[in-house]
Amino acid sequence: MLDTTVKFEDVSAETIAMEFVQFEDTDADTLAMEHFDDMRGDLGMQSIWDIRDGGSMSADQALLGNREYKVVYEYVRADATTEDLNADINDGGKRSSAQVSSFAIDGTIKSLWAAADSCIKQSGTHHMFIENFEVQDDGTLLLETGS
Repeated sequence: MLDTTVKFEDVSAETIAMEFVQFEDTDADTLAMEHFDDMRGDLGMQSIWDIRDGGSMSADQALLGNREYKVVYEYVRADATTEDLNADINDGGKRSSAQVSSFAIDGTIKSLWAAADSCIKQSGTHHMFIENFEVQDDGTLLLETGS
């Protein structure tokens, strides 16, 4: 007679749970965001890399040449008054702003990120998203952030 006894392998709850995971199509932007969020933890950064033009690049990927870069961050001071802000808008002044800087040892993502992270911490602002580095005429990089 044929043995029809069904035998089950002993599996963990994690394995069973994985059986029910459904994978959805994920766009490239979301994958890049997740990639840089993982890198953020690996590098110990507090700020968020929001430059995803190149997709999922490594921390050692050079975005700029192999030299030192001064990264400058200009932000609105916490004690700036409405009058200062309005006057700056009207005449292009800088009464309401302050500036901090840091240095990137080279043009890699990890070096630029570390310099930007330092600038953001120095400023005390809540703007944590690194959105761009604008090259200035003198070769410095102006950090642009968002919240």
